[in-house]
Amino acid sequence: MSAMTLGEMLTELYVNENVGALERLYLHRATRRSRGELIFGRDAIRQQALADLAEFSGWHFQVNASTDAFADVEWLSPDGATMRRHYWITLENGRVAADRVIALLPHAEPLQQYHQLLGELDSGHGQVGPGDLVGFSSIAQCLHKIWNGRQVGVLNALYDLEARWTGPGSEGGLLDLKSWWLAQFLAFPQSHVQFERELAFEDTRALLWQWARIDIHGRRDRVAGSTCLHLVGDRIVEETTLIE
Repeated sequence: MSAMTLGEMLTELYVNENVGALERLYLHRATRRSRGELIFGRDAIRQQALADLAEFSGWHFQVNASTDAFADVEWLSPDGATMRRHYWITLENGRVAADRVIALLPHAEPLQQYHQLLGELDSGHGQVGPGDLVGFSSIAQCLHKIWNGRQVGVLNALYDLEARWTGPGSEGGLLDLKSWWLAQFLAFPQSHVQFERELAFEDTRALLWQWARIDIHGRRDRVAGSTCLHLVGDRIVEETTLIE
């Protein structure tokens, strides 16, 4: 990325409050998908950045992990509230042509998009079948077994015993992560996570995915999610999972 890295741009924007930095990185025709909406044009994205600066005025901003196509960032308020956000970007000639922003604000209700699913829950199709997850790492293969195969025991082989987990509305250790997934399996008797993108850099692995599900009342929805993993060797020591 020639003009400015994603991490540098976000720091310049949210620490130095330099909105012009966005124009150095984003194409004029750039698009953004966030909370179920598709936003067209750099001007509209700039307006979102200005709204962020107003909403999080006085909050501490930090970049937890970043590469050319992904960033995990966090805001911390003076009274201890936090807001986490993942940026997934698509580059064109070194500049951002599109981005995908996954965030769950501390005061916002999770977004739910109700509609007919498109075959994701039909056994044996695409990534739903019992076979390997094609084109993804062994880490993603294991998560596929946990999330889609409900093989909760795989957690013990994949995560460090002292691993820290932050997820939707909850955080803690390995037992908390296991309890959270068991609660999801109970709440959504039919569900499937479709893996979309994976990035690996330094000791970090990032995954972008879509979660199609049917709850115990028969309601169908699909939500976007993003997971950032920190590894020591082949073990996950920290996970942050965001769901819109």
